[in-house]
Formats: sequence, structure tokens, C-alpha cells
Amino acid sequence: MSRNDFALKKIEALFQKELRELVATRSFWVMLLVLCPLVGFSFIEAVFLYAHAGESIMGNEVLLGRLSPLDGIVMPTFSAMYLSEVFLFPFVAIRLLGVEKQFGSIKFLLQICPKISVALLVKALVALLAFVFSLTPAICALVIWHVMGGYLYMPAVYVLLLGHFLFALLIIAIAFFSVSVTDSPQTAAIVTLAFTISSWVLEFAGQNQSTLNAFSWLSMTAHLRLFESALFSLQTVLGFITASVALLGLAAIWLHSADGANQKLKKSSALAILVVVATLAISQAFYFKDFSENRENSFNAKNEAELRKITLPLKLNICLDPNDSIAVDFERNFLSKLRRVLKNVTITYTMPKEPGKDGQQDPNFGQLTYDYNGVRLQSHDIGARRALEVLHMMTGTNLEGEVDTPYPGHPLKGDATKYRYLFYGLMPALILLIWSVSLKYLRKQRGGVSNVST
Repeated sequence: MSRNDFALKKIEALFQKELRELVATRSFWVMLLVLCPLVGFSFIEAVFLYAHAGESIMGNEVLLGRLSPLDGIVMPTFSAMYLSEVFLFPFVAIRLLGVEKQFGSIKFLLQICPKISVALLVKALVALLAFVFSLTPAICALVIWHVMGGYLYMPAVYVLLLGHFLFALLIIAIAFFSVSVTDSPQTAAIVTLAFTISSWVLEFAGQNQSTLNAFSWLSMTAHLRLFESALFSLQTVLGFITASVALLGLAAIWLHSADGANQKLKKSSALAILVVVATLAISQAFYFKDFSENRENSFNAKNEAELRKITLPLKLNICLDPNDSIAVDFERNFLSKLRRVLKNVTITYTMPKEPGKDGQQDPNFGQLTYDYNGVRLQSHDIGARRALEVLHMMTGTNLEGEVDTPYPGHPLKGDATKYRYLFYGLMPALILLIWSVSLKYLRKQRGGVSNVST
């Protein structure tokens, strides 16, 4: 047997060992048991609200065009998955490594696989398999929606699944890193939750334009929202992968018991430099694609093609509080779309002056200043249509007013209440049965091994 074949045999043996550990882990089965009613409740309530919304706006083509199964069914159903990924799944990932770290059996692990980095990759793969299994209730909900006659635009669903897969990968990396720098699984769980809760805080800060807004791009939850809206961002995908690899690398460094603290710090610093270089390279990966059926995240195709012809820097200054409702609407309907098309665009906000004693408002209040190729133009009309007209005049591109994409909406009058028995009873019972059979099989296998060894 060659050396490569022997190494593959060791990796295969380690993979089988980790699978057995996963099956024997209570936290994995408890996560599945909790997910069934959690996903079921979210799905049944989503169907109820979606059906009533469709019934109340029947005949109104404008409102029907805003009725999307992605927003009304898929996202609420997968919100239960998000809660699981944040509060339940980390315990499964921590269990795969934490116990070995706590009791020192990681040394025996290295006898099977001498490289700790390879061992961590195998454990991460098994943890990802656990996550795929946890998708079962949500996938069942989407199948039920299809059986009921509901519509699903699958490209948007695939993008959402990709986002949750990358999010789960990052959670695994955070969990392994937490285990590597702590003394017990309990402490590692606290550190992991600190990461996820901080991500919530940063996302909230970004939405409210607070003093933490400059750091809101660090929120992994905010990046997950892009995938939930069916928006594919190459920067975000590469960012998730880079962050996950970096944290797994740090975990491998700090789990290497042969190195002292100084050596580990030097290796961590070298890795940090590599991550910074990779981040700078990723920032140049400027590619976005809107997979939503109604293209709610993008300009129409003709305007996008024309806007890409703008190669010189474009500067926009808005004399408004970023929290002002006008600024929020303009951000959602125009600026966010513009950032995904133009790379050389700078957008700044200027706080208007407070009204004087006579109550007179700042004359610059609500003023939008355009600066392109040495030409400055000011307007108090803040709206997507007017902004496109101004850019048409300033840049010479053939832009047109945005026309709503003909999207019919997909109303469905249905009731998913009868499926509560599946999510609340049948699926949990089936999981308990599989859990019991799996444990009996593992005990029998261990007994067989014991008899052979004696």
C-alpha cells in the first residue's frame, strides 16, 4: 500500500469515527427535535398570513405584484433555521471537538490523523453534514407548499440555501476557534454566542446609522440577508469562505500543543497578514447578480447596462439625516442598487442645520448634489426617477425612468393547519425512533469490537 493510500485510509477512518460521534451526540438529536415544531409553526403561520394577504388584495395588480412566495413563505420558514444556526447548531459543532480538547484525548486523535488541520477539516465536514440533516424540516415545508399548489422560484431558493450553508460553515469555524482558545465546551459556547450576538448588534447598528455603522459590514447576519433577498454577491461568498478558513486555521494553530504561546502568536500574526491580503483582493471581486423573480434588488437590465458605461468617479452628497424616511427610501430604491452597479461611486450625508429661532429651516435641507467629471448639479427632488434623469444628463448615458417589471404575484388561498400533526408529532416521533435505533446499532458495534479484541 502506497503512502497516499495509507493516508486516505486514515482520513476515512477518522471520518467514520466522527460520524459515530455525531450520531452518539445528544445535542444533534435535540436540535432536530426542536427544529420540527419550530419550522412547522413558522411555516403554518406564514401560509396563514400569506393566504389572507392575497385574499385581501385580490384584484389590485399593484399590490399583487408585491406578493412574493420568497418573502411570504420561504424567508419566514427559514427564519426558524436561522435561530437554530445561532442558538442550537453551535453546540453540535462544539461537541465534536470540545470533549476531546477538555479531556486531552485529542492526542489520540492525532495518532489517527497526524495533521491537526486535516482532522479539523474532517470534523468540519461532519458538522456540515449535521447542518444538511437539520434542513430536513424546512425542505419538507417547501415540498408541502408545492403540493398545496404554491409557487417557488427555484433560483432564488438556491441562493438562499447557499447563504445558510455559508453561514453554517462560519458558525462551525467560530465554534472550533472558541474551543481552541478555551478550557471547556461551556466556555466555548459562551464565546460562540458572543460572536453571534455581536453580529446582531452590528446589523442593528447598520440599519439605524448609529456610531457603530462603520463596523456594520462585519455582521455575518447582515450578509446573510443578501442571500435571503436572492442577491448573489461574489464578495460576500468569498468573504464567508475566507473568514471560515482563517478561523479554522487559528483553531489548528492554538490546538497544536507542541508549540509554545509565543510560537502560536507568531503563526497567528502571519495568518492575520495573509487574511488582510486576501481581504484586499476580495474587495476587488465586484460582481452582483439578482436572482429574485421580480428583480426587486436591481435596476432594469437596460439601465444597468448603461450605468456600467460610467467609468469616471461619481460623488453624491445628500443633505439629510440618514435616518430620515426620505433618505431611507432613497437608499433602498436607488442608492443600494447604484452601489451594486458602479464601483467608483461615493455617497456621503451632510446633517442639515437646526432650525433657527425664527423657525426657518436650513435652505440646503433635502438637497442632493451630483459631482461627475468636474460638473456639479444640485436638486431638491430626491427620488429614483429624478436621479436617473440627472445621471442621464450629466454622463451622456441613455438612461430611462424605471418601469416596474411585470410581476403577477402568486397568491394562494390555502391552509397548512392540517400539517401540524406532521411537524408536531410524526416527524419528532420518527427522529426519536431513528435516534434509538442508531444508539442500539452503535452499542452493538462497540460490543462486537470488544469481543473481537478480547
